[in-house]
Amino acid sequence: MVFAAGTAHAATTLRLGHTFNPGEASYELLGELGERVEERTDGELKIQVFPSEQLGSEVQLLQQSKNGSIDIVVPGYSGASTLLPAMEISNAPFIFQSWDEARHILEGEAYQPIFDELKEQHNLVPLAKTWYWGWRNLTFNGDEVHSVEDMKGLKVRVPESPAWVEMVKAFDASPTPIPFSEVYLALQQGTVDGQENPIPTIYSRKFYEVQDQLVMSRHMLQSQVVLMNAQKFESLSEGHQEILREVVQELAQENYELQTGREDSMLEELRAGGDINVIEDIDRASFEEAAVQARENLVDRWGEEDYRRVMTAIENYRN
Repeated sequence: MVFAAGTAHAATTLRLGHTFNPGEASYELLGELGERVEERTDGELKIQVFPSEQLGSEVQLLQQSKNGSIDIVVPGYSGASTLLPAMEISNAPFIFQSWDEARHILEGEAYQPIFDELKEQHNLVPLAKTWYWGWRNLTFNGDEVHSVEDMKGLKVRVPESPAWVEMVKAFDASPTPIPFSEVYLALQQGTVDGQENPIPTIYSRKFYEVQDQLVMSRHMLQSQVVLMNAQKFESLSEGHQEILREVVQELAQENYELQTGREDSMLEELRAGGDINVIEDIDRASFEEAAVQARENLVDRWGEEDYRRVMTAIENYRN
């Protein structure tokens, strides 16, 4: 007996791992990714999402995606710099003045050679080059901080990352690496005088309970990047590649709108609550001037050519 050949294709299932937790905008939106992709590909492409570090830490997820045991990851640029240091340039202190400027650089020609190198060396390609997380700001106990001179001698908790360490040193303060899970206790006990994070982190982790001032320094922009195993991406049909990128970038824009809205409302709550003094009249020029030296100290790590190209592109954008 002869059976007619069917036209249906077996579905391809991609595995996505991320570190976001319930209550965070990125957690909610990445949870919608599979449904949207499946709908637009008529069920031919599915995405299984593993949130909240179920499959490992940010660095572990990057290695798994590079090796092909999972397909898609959403690290910060600083996390991605554990594979390729030049990715960290976007985390340089006071390098960007606006989100539009950051997008122009990260999604444009200036960063493309870095993404090319990421593919060549680590088998990863971007689905979305920007995924907004927030501007990082300082919090402290003690005397008010309005200029870089006010930071002299202060102990500031930092992640174990060269960009943060060099920044705080350039501010004439003492960088103190402490695991994120221990930051609240370190602030409460006075092990450090302050820390720095985006508003949603300061709010959700209740750092305002153990800090008395929030300095709106906006010293560093934190963005994630959505990366996929290059071989797996190239194994998809062109149509599925296009749909996958399209949906991820739609979600990235929705994330920006949702995250910035939450930032604004959280900041208003902090102001109204009275638990922490929000300081906005700061001498930004003093911080920006100090940050130049911090960036120069990192050029050897990042690569002279990549750094100068990015800085030239920023200058051209502003002019």
